[in-house]
Amino acid sequence: MRATCRELMARHSNVSGRQFRRELKERFGAVGKTEKVFEVWRDETDKLQRAKAAAALPTDIAELQRRLAIAETTAAENLARAELAEYRERAHQDHWAMEIDRVKREFEEFRSSVEGQGGGSKPFQV
Repeated sequence: MRATCRELMARHSNVSGRQFRRELKERFGAVGKTEKVFEVWRDETDKLQRAKAAAALPTDIAELQRRLAIAETTAAENLARAELAEYRERAHQDHWAMEIDRVKREFEEFRSSVEGQGGGSKPFQV
């Protein structure tokens, strides 16, 4: 039964379970139990798909090593870019924190100089 399924799949690229059953009926005059026929068909179809997928993969080790080297280089570049962006963000945050602190100090100095000139704590005395 498996040999028949493999032969049919070798002749036709896309074989359905019903086509497999018809072929069994034509060759042997009987089909067999539906569950068993479809189990064989599914198993052989899966094997064929796995074989096609494996054939699509590059088998050359040098090609795989070249792809790995490219992926590692790209990963290193992305990491360096992320670290630089983080450094710049920290520098930006530090710059503006110091600027805000400077403006606060200037404001406090101005406030104390105004209060020291006799203005009191209230800007408008009633």
